[in-house]
Amino acid sequence: MKNRPSSLWRQRGLTLVELMVALVLGLVVIGAVANLFLTNRQTYRTTENLARMQENLRIAYELMARDVREAGATACGATNFANVLNGASSTWSWQGEALTAYAPGVTLPSPAPTNIAAGSPVLSVVKGSDPANEIHVTDHNPAAATLTLSSTTGLNVEDILFLCEGPDAAIFQATNVNSSSLTVVHNDGASATPGNCTKCLSTPVVCGSGGAAPQPASCRNFTGGTLLKFQHILWYVGTNSRGGTSLYRKVGNDAAVEMVPDIDQLSLSFLSVGGTTYQPIASVTDWTKVRAVRIMVRSVSTDRIGTDGQPLRREYPFTIALRNRLS
Repeated sequence: MKNRPSSLWRQRGLTLVELMVALVLGLVVIGAVANLFLTNRQTYRTTENLARMQENLRIAYELMARDVREAGATACGATNFANVLNGASSTWSWQGEALTAYAPGVTLPSPAPTNIAAGSPVLSVVKGSDPANEIHVTDHNPAAATLTLSSTTGLNVEDILFLCEGPDAAIFQATNVNSSSLTVVHNDGASATPGNCTKCLSTPVVCGSGGAAPQPASCRNFTGGTLLKFQHILWYVGTNSRGGTSLYRKVGNDAAVEMVPDIDQLSLSFLSVGGTTYQPIASVTDWTKVRAVRIMVRSVSTDRIGTDGQPLRREYPFTIALRNRLS
């Protein structure tokens, strides 16, 4: 058997130089793939964060606009209001101030939120309209301070309620709710806070007209009217449990609810009748003349995706007209 030429043996395998070239080329390919992966991942993170920020801004607009547009709205288009709450608390007043605002650091009437972020103003909206939760009044006994309803679902003792029928409306506190008889009582007295100064839901309000005190000649009968929870709504930027800030909404005595996450700034300005420019909170002297609100909210990205290694921020201004004040 012939021996194979020695040159054939030398052609088996790779030389050290060839191996090193192959390794370098492999590293280049792996580096290119890794760089492509990291670039695509960063692009995805940036796109995802921007989309989330835009969604947060859009939701903030939709939710705030819904409340602001309805400031001063009533379920019956009422024009006469009997507020029988003790002390005429500004938290539960109507007084024409269906929309007001508090500058940062100003003390709010109780019950105030406890998590307002530093530098955040508070927008206050009052309305007596909530189509999804309106209850029909089937009978009203003013002398017994008892309303018979189509339902008592969602109603509780000490709730602040709004009652209207035709041009008349009343704001009072429920002193008893009976789901069996479908009744709500609006007696006077200070057993609750703030309590009712009279059980007579008529205008003008004469406090102390219930109980042993003489009653007016007649008290307004709201049979056939509409009952719902009185809506006193606060919007503000507050601190959340995750160490960040969010847009919050607080209704009456209920706990504040986180509505939109990752909102770190809220700015407000107002247009009044006869005005040509939007004014800051401190410049508004008569809230009953405000016709439109300009709101600016700022969203912050969840991740640090900025070129400086910091979170991105995007501002979104929008303007809302008060429907009930447009002529």
